[in-house]
Amino acid sequence: MPPTTERTQLAERLAQFDELAAQRGIVLEVDAALGPLTTLRVGGVADRLTEAGTVGQLVAALEVARIAGVPAGVLGKGSDIVVADGGVRGLVIRNRADALEIDGRTVRAASGAAMATLVKRCTVTGLAGIEFGISIPGSVGGAIWANAGAHGGEMKDVVVRVDAWSPGGGPHSLSNAECRFAYRDSRFKASDEIVLGATILLAAGDAKEIAAGVAANQAQRKATQPLADQNAGSVFRNPPGDHAGRLIDAAGLKGFRIGSAQVSTLHANFTVVDRGGSAADVRAVGDHVRAVVAGTTGIVLDYEIEFVGDWGAAAGWATPTGRLAGA
Repeated sequence: MPPTTERTQLAERLAQFDELAAQRGIVLEVDAALGPLTTLRVGGVADRLTEAGTVGQLVAALEVARIAGVPAGVLGKGSDIVVADGGVRGLVIRNRADALEIDGRTVRAASGAAMATLVKRCTVTGLAGIEFGISIPGSVGGAIWANAGAHGGEMKDVVVRVDAWSPGGGPHSLSNAECRFAYRDSRFKASDEIVLGATILLAAGDAKEIAAGVAANQAQRKATQPLADQNAGSVFRNPPGDHAGRLIDAAGLKGFRIGSAQVSTLHANFTVVDRGGSAADVRAVGDHVRAVVAGTTGIVLDYEIEFVGDWGAAAGWATPTGRLAGA
């Protein structure tokens, strides 16, 4: 279908969506800047942006978008993604559904809850097993979507059930096994399902000992990652038996720069970007690093960060384009 026809059809669907949203009291922002809502702070605008303060509001916005035929994505804390300079077509829902409920060793968390908040709540309650989550800057939903992990732990180790939504099936519940967790992967990366929340099972422990473990993880992260710079987290997944950062460093790429983006001089598996920088520069740096490492070692690094949105003429990029999913 010609691009002009696609744009016309999307404009018609957005007009219908606007009417339906107004009828349901859903507040929309038009041409909303997405860069400030991400940790990398680059990228263009969303055709429409709304905020969901509860899981019910999140589902309501998704359902209206489904009815109108408007593509919709969910944005959590904005880590682990690079939004295209061309922005995102359709609706972006900023997920602020952050309810947390602790009952004994069981924690029920809405997908918009910050991982850091979850860890701190569990720590003071004396629940152990999720200390690793203090180093995950995103939301619970994004962490489940990516099976995020750190310090030897992963979300698959603590998640019992996941509540999700899909255009064809509406809200539904999935067991740990049904989520098909793998290294930095889950079923949600290959489906149109949106994570709504999760049930997490932890172990009883000593609050002071748990707090000490959390503090140690925080100190390690602060010492080894460029937290003061604009970044989206680890750029590449670690290949089997090795570390992406080591391979990039060994290739002499620390400090390598294209335009406004640069391989971090502190940790080679991070790309940092200048204020007012561009997503295209971030992507170009990543693809160059990937090509050099492949050429010198034969190892093709897989991206951990997701490139989302309208990349336009960038169809020839070496990297695939993902979709917003709640990071």
